Amino acid sequence: MYQELVHLLQGLKPPYILLIQACIIVAFPYFLWRTLKLEKWFPLGVVQIFSGVLLGPSIFGAIDAAFLNWTPTAFDPQAAVNACTNPQPRELFNAIFGTTCYKGALVNRAAGIASIATIAVCLFGFLAGADADKELIRKSGKSVVSIGVAGMLFGWGLAIIAGYFIYQYFPAARGPRADAFNFSVAYGLVIAVSALPVLALILRGLDITRSRMGAVALASASIADTMMWFGLGLVVALALGGDLGSALLKAFLGGALSVGFILFVASPILNRMLEKEAPESAIITFTALAIFVASAITGITELHPVLGAFIAGFFLPDKVRELAAHRLDQTTIFVLMPFFFLNTGLNTVFDVFDPNVWILFLISIILCVFGKMIGHGVAARMTGESWPFALSIGLLLQTKGLMGLIVIVVFLEKEVVSPLMFSAAVFMCMVSTGLPTPVMRMIFNRFGRDLKDEGSTPLAGVQQEEVAVHADQAPVTPASPPALAVLDFNQDLGEIEIRSPAVVIGRHSEDDIRISDIRVSRRHAKLMLNADGKFEIHNQTADRADANPILINGEEREHAVLADGDTIVLGGAPAFKIRYGAKP
Repeated sequence: MYQELVHLLQGLKPPYILLIQACIIVAFPYFLWRTLKLEKWFPLGVVQIFSGVLLGPSIFGAIDAAFLNWTPTAFDPQAAVNACTNPQPRELFNAIFGTTCYKGALVNRAAGIASIATIAVCLFGFLAGADADKELIRKSGKSVVSIGVAGMLFGWGLAIIAGYFIYQYFPAARGPRADAFNFSVAYGLVIAVSALPVLALILRGLDITRSRMGAVALASASIADTMMWFGLGLVVALALGGDLGSALLKAFLGGALSVGFILFVASPILNRMLEKEAPESAIITFTALAIFVASAITGITELHPVLGAFIAGFFLPDKVRELAAHRLDQTTIFVLMPFFFLNTGLNTVFDVFDPNVWILFLISIILCVFGKMIGHGVAARMTGESWPFALSIGLLLQTKGLMGLIVIVVFLEKEVVSPLMFSAAVFMCMVSTGLPTPVMRMIFNRFGRDLKDEGSTPLAGVQQEEVAVHADQAPVTPASPPALAVLDFNQDLGEIEIRSPAVVIGRHSEDDIRISDIRVSRRHAKLMLNADGKFEIHNQTADRADANPILINGEEREHAVLADGDTIVLGGAPAFKIRYGAKP
C-alpha cells in the first residue's frame, strides 16, 4: 500500500502535486487548530507556523524514514531510532515535498511552494506597510515612543552582544556570508522584532484589544515594527559584503530606487486614476503591479523583495493602500501565507539529538522574553506605569509571529545564518508567539483584569491628550441642509450633527468624523442614509483577516440599521449614541 501510494504521487505532474500540497497545507493546520481546541490558546497563525515545521524533513521526513518506509518483516526498533538522527530514504515525504523521481528524472517538489511563498511574503510585506500608521507614528506621545523605541533598541543591543559570542563559540551557527559584525546585528534584529499583525490576534483572543493595555501595546509595536523594516534593509546590505559605509550606500540606493518609483511614478498615476474615478479593478491591478515592481527593484539590488513590498505599502497613497489591503488581506493570510509557513518548515532541518540546536534555542528564547520585558517594561515603568502593567507590555511585545519568521528567512537566504541557527530561531519564534496567551491569563488571575485599564497616561495613549472627536464640517449657515442625525459623544466630547447621507467615521485625518483613539481603525465605519430616513452602519474592516469590531447596544455587528438612541462602540473606544433630528 505504501509503495503504491508513493508511485502514484511520483507519477503526478508538478501542477497536480502542487494542488495536493495546497490541500495539505491549508487543511492540516486548521484541522489541528479546531480538533485540539487550540483556538482557546493560540491564533491560527501560530498553528500554521507549527504545522509547517511538522510537515518538514525533520519531523514528517524523519517519521517517514522511521515508521512508514518499512515492512513488518523488516521493522527494527533500533533502526527506527537511528532513522531520526540518520534518516533513510524518505520516499513518501520526498514524493510530496522533496526531491523525487518523475519520468526518469529528478524533480524538486518544493519548487512550486517556494515560488508561491515568495509572492505570499511580498504581499504580506505590503500589508505590513499598509498597516503602519504614519499619522500614529507622527503623533505618538512621549510614553509610547519611549516604550516602542527604547524597548526595541535595548533588545537589539543586548542581542547584538549575545550574537557576537554565539558567532565566536558556535561556528555551526554562521552562514557562508557571515562575519562577526553582520551576524551579530542580524541576530539582534531577529531577537528584537515584534509582530504587529499576530499581536493584534493575541490581544483579540485575550479580550484586551479595547483596553488601555491593548492600545499601548499596539501603538508601541507599530513604532518598533517600522524601525525593524529599515533595520532589515541595513543588515541585508551588510550581508552583501563591504564595510559599513558601503552597506549603507547599497541600502540607500536600493531603498531610494524603490521609494522613488512609488512616490514619483506609481503614486501620481494612481492619484490620477482616483481623480478620474477609474474602476476599482483597474486600481487594484495597477497597485499589484506597483508592489511587484518595487519588490523586483529591491530584489535586483540584492536587498530583498519583501523590503520593496513594505515600501509600496508604506508610501502609496492612503486611499489606494487601504483599498488594496482590504482586497488582498484575507487571501494573503489564509490562502497564500500557509505556503510560506510550509516553505519555512521545509528549510527547518535539524538533528533532534544535536545539543547545539537546543542550546541556541534556549539562549534565543531567554534573550527574546527577558530582553523585551526589561527593555519595554523599564521604559513603560519610567513613564509612570505599574510594574505588572509594564512587564505585561514587555511580554506582549516579545511576540515574534510572522515578522520573526520573515526576518530569519531573509537572513537564511542571504547566507548570514546557517540552517542550524535558522532552525533554532524558528522554534524561538513559535514559542515566543505562543507564550503570551497562557502567561497573560495567569497574570490576570493574579492581579485582576482591572490591570488592563490601569495607568497614568490617558487612554488615548498615542497622544498626550484626552480622546478627541473631530468633524470636518462647513460652518452652519441658513442655506445649510438640515441635520439628519446627531451623534452624542457625551458631555466631555460633545455632539456632532450629520448633514450628509454618507459619512465615514475613523481615526484617519481625512475621515468625516475623526476619533483620536488607537482602538479605532482608519476609516472604521460608514454611515449611509437609507430610504426610510434611518442610517445604516457598515463595518469597513469586516473584510480584513483581523476585523475591528463594532458593538451596537453591546452586540457585535458588521452591519445594522440604527434606531433612535442606539449606542455604538467602535473597537472599544468611548461609546456614542445616535439621535435623529437636530440638536435640541
